Amino acid sequence: MLKLNNRYEKKLRKQGYLHIAGLDEAGRGSLAGPLVAGAVILPPKVKLVGLRDSKLLTPRSREKLFLTITKNCLAWSAGIVSPAEIDELGILPANRTAFERAVKKLHIRPHYLLVDGIRNFESSIKSDFIVKGDSKIMSIAAASVIAKVVRDKMLEALHKIYPEYNFGKHKGYGTAEHLDLITQHGPSEIHRFTFQPITEM
Repeated sequence: MLKLNNRYEKKLRKQGYLHIAGLDEAGRGSLAGPLVAGAVILPPKVKLVGLRDSKLLTPRSREKLFLTITKNCLAWSAGIVSPAEIDELGILPANRTAFERAVKKLHIRPHYLLVDGIRNFESSIKSDFIVKGDSKIMSIAAASVIAKVVRDKMLEALHKIYPEYNFGKHKGYGTAEHLDLITQHGPSEIHRFTFQPITEM
């Protein structure tokens, strides 16, 4: 497993970039619900015990870290793209839009962006795109926690509106149970109609 550290951020601060925002998204491969991008600007000497890529954390650990991150960071935000927008734009433009919205919502304008994954959007702010950044860079890992927890809470709320799909359990991903429930009930208005196998239904 890759070791998480803040060396990347330290190097950028020495070059004069004081406010460095980490960005990551959650829900890209889901069949239902929104795509959510998290953005976080951490202070230089913050300690986030137990922080790692959100996919490797338990739900309880993620929620505890969410509270720690939001309490101790300089700024955080979530950029949200609805299922209808995903169908209209396509997943890659939707991903760009989520990142752009997250950056725009930060109450401190970042001097530099560290983004998980390959380059998929252009910004007037200097940016680096880092494959598996959520396993290497502290600010990106923090953003992954923000994105995941915000999205999970949204799916738990949607579960109360659409209990027949059990969104609270699978969070919209294409599990065998979810596919079974779509077959039984048909897709809902929060499903992504341009995603397989929903397109065929």
